[in-house]
Amino acid sequence: MARIKLQPEQANDPEIQTVFDEIIERAGKVPAAYRAFARQAHILQANWNRTKNILGKGNLSIELKEAIAYRVSTENGCTFCMAIHKQNLEKLGQSEELIREIELNRVTDKKMALVLQFVSIATKTPVTLTDDDFEQLKNYGYSEEDILEMLTVMEMYTGYNKIIVALGLKPED
Repeated sequence: MARIKLQPEQANDPEIQTVFDEIIERAGKVPAAYRAFARQAHILQANWNRTKNILGKGNLSIELKEAIAYRVSTENGCTFCMAIHKQNLEKLGQSEELIREIELNRVTDKKMALVLQFVSIATKTPVTLTDDDFEQLKNYGYSEEDILEMLTVMEMYTGYNKIIVALGLKPED
């Protein structure tokens, strides 16, 4: 159970309701994390805008971004986020086998495995990343912009994971 009171999906504040309406239009409902963020309208707005921009723009596919989000959430032990990103991967047509591989960090596709290993290291011990780690990604065809995007997706979800775990949010909230 959440450690703070979550904003109901029908908000009295028009600024919050405008964001909620946009989230509902895209996701069908307002996830508990955004209902927690809505305790402060500016925090809700900042996080929603960030999510839209990072997931909706850039070079990387949404499938890879969701795989990164799932891997990072697994690394950080955020069961709430794991449930959401697993569901998103399923909606994107990813197989149960691949989703399990992502969770266990045992992806057989070498290109995806390299990305997920890279973001796993960046999540837990970024100081151990080496120039060779970056060169390997470049050798697989990723640009420096792509690598920055990977790290930005990782960083966004690491931050969300920490807030969500601290707040005690559960998938059923």
